[in-house]
Amino acid sequence: MILTRDDTFRVVFNLRTPVNATQFNVGTGVFVARNGNEPFLVTATHVARTCTNATQLVLSDQAGNATGLRLADFNGELAWQHHPVADISVLQVIPNTTLAPHLDGRFLDYDHFHLDRTPVSRDFELTSVGFPNGFGAQGMFSPLTYRSYASSTFLTMNRADTNTLCDFFMLENPSIGGYSGCPVFDLGYMVVGAMTTTKEKTVCYGIMHGTVSDTTGGKLAAVTPSHYLRDLLG
Repeated sequence: MILTRDDTFRVVFNLRTPVNATQFNVGTGVFVARNGNEPFLVTATHVARTCTNATQLVLSDQAGNATGLRLADFNGELAWQHHPVADISVLQVIPNTTLAPHLDGRFLDYDHFHLDRTPVSRDFELTSVGFPNGFGAQGMFSPLTYRSYASSTFLTMNRADTNTLCDFFMLENPSIGGYSGCPVFDLGYMVVGAMTTTKEKTVCYGIMHGTVSDTTGGKLAAVTPSHYLRDLLG
């Protein structure tokens, strides 16, 4: 299956956890189905760890409006599985009648994730889909997309949230807050003028970790490779 950029809104969601009356911790996640019928939520660990019983999961209704659901309705115990090394976590969805009307056609099959420990080509156009600063998750549901290219193979460096070593790959363009946890796709097609080239399917190569910067103002995006999902979902 190939997702177009306009279709990607179906498989992503926004997580909003209130800090006080006017502030929220925000992040992005992706709906994933293992073996076609085992649903999970996938996001960055540093996003998952801020979630509480007050967290809302925001998705689109059939009219394109942002619709907030209680994250606790997806898994009452909020029993996240956190990777021991990487900034990636999964939450098994426990289906129920409250969720059923909202979840049809949401889940991206697990076989769309690149699980081999091989880096993405720097020639592949990559698309990140998420909610920077929470934009696109109120009123009309409209996650933002941005395109970039890998600027590295795998690099070992400290995670921003734990200061522990992990493998990442870098994107040429930086991320901003709220994109954390979002999928980084090779959508499987490219439009150049009147010509469209296609591949076999859309592939997710990673989950957004965050921005790496220095005192000169230079910035890159750090992405957690999707092969780490194999340790959590097999």
